[in-house]
Amino acid sequence: MISKDHKEFQDRINNFFVEHDEVTRIWKRLNTNRRNKRNGVDSEEAPIHIFVEGKSGAGKSMTLKKYVKKNKGWTVVDDKETETDLKPVIYMTLPIPFTYKAFYNNILKAMELPARNADVDIIKTQAFDMMKKLRVEMLIIDELDYLLASTFVTRKAVMENIKDIANSADVCLVCAGTIAIEELRTLNTQHIRRYPKTVLNHFDKCDHAFREFIKNIEEQLSPPPELLDWSKDNSAFPDLLHSLTGGLVGWIKPILRESFEIIGVMEEDFNDFDVLKKLDGTVLAKAQKNIIGEFAEKDMAKILAAELESKEDSA
Repeated sequence: MISKDHKEFQDRINNFFVEHDEVTRIWKRLNTNRRNKRNGVDSEEAPIHIFVEGKSGAGKSMTLKKYVKKNKGWTVVDDKETETDLKPVIYMTLPIPFTYKAFYNNILKAMELPARNADVDIIKTQAFDMMKKLRVEMLIIDELDYLLASTFVTRKAVMENIKDIANSADVCLVCAGTIAIEELRTLNTQHIRRYPKTVLNHFDKCDHAFREFIKNIEEQLSPPPELLDWSKDNSAFPDLLHSLTGGLVGWIKPILRESFEIIGVMEEDFNDFDVLKKLDGTVLAKAQKNIIGEFAEKDMAKILAAELESKEDSA
């Protein structure tokens, strides 16, 4: 049977998250937007909406999901002793394929409410009413890239619909996706003014900042002494991991977890920390191919290259 120490180490592998400078910068920006909204300020100098862009695997989704967890809200009780869980920040993804019914149902699900099989306008009205009732300040809409591939709706119509949410539900909007969603932000000058953008940058070099990032991961995992040497000055581990991930934070955790899986750390009968000595370059390279695919090098090169611009369907 697995011991407490070994099980806790597995849990740390599954749950580690590094609040590096780019993450905290994005969080501060979201806090500022919410504060501007509460203060009744919404102008080009103090906007309350934002586009968060970045390369695939830069860590956008995890950064935004962690922000939601950091702002869980609280419970209020009315004079009839009815409890209501307030949700200041909610997170949703764009539905695939995009339909307006699925879109508004995803907003309901983001508030932990059941989806409805009703007329679109009824679902929309309930979604807006519940956002006000639960005092939602910020709605995060992730994976806007799905809209670029949709053949069912026009992008302009959906973006106008998203703008309607901000007006009718009185919330801050966070629209997130890869660099390609810049095409949506620049559909017209109103969107450009309404949605200033910020880019969640990845670690493009294996520099001091990236080595500190790796050191933070090692500290969070907290293995027995001398079994991992990631943070030592002469360690080749940061350079190797950077070359395999391109410094994209979203790939680092799954590749590391897969590496631990390969050497047996994640097994139910894991009971020997000495297996950590097996985690070498060969294991990391195998983990990379398991996670990204057999053509990992080519796929990673495409991700790190300039994003291809998609074009509006002529239909």
